Amino acid sequence: MASISATVSRDTAPGAIIVTWALGIADTGLPYQLSSASDLTCHTFGTFGSATITWQGSSDGTNWHAMTQKGGTANMAYTTTGNHSPNEMPPFIRPISAGGTGTAITASLCIFPRWSKNQF
Repeated sequence: MASISATVSRDTAPGAIIVTWALGIADTGLPYQLSSASDLTCHTFGTFGSATITWQGSSDGTNWHAMTQKGGTANMAYTTTGNHSPNEMPPFIRPISAGGTGTAITASLCIFPRWSKNQF
């Protein structure tokens, strides 16, 4: 059970920011703070070993909730490879893993910024 830092790439795809966490058994990805209004896609893949990966969002970086898949109400919680967009766009996003054995999962957040968030 570890807190996993993300790696951030701005060179993988033109105009995209790719944030990636390498998760094991019961790991929590450290939050990534979105700096702009964006189109988001969450991708999970790897060896699940019956683990569940859940994408969570937060408005304060402390209190977390499971995000839901765009166009529905199902939580973004996966036991196999998944690639979905969330309904929500919170300021903070993270993946967490629960359960499983021999788990080695990559959780990847693809961000296509639309415009910068400005303070009022």
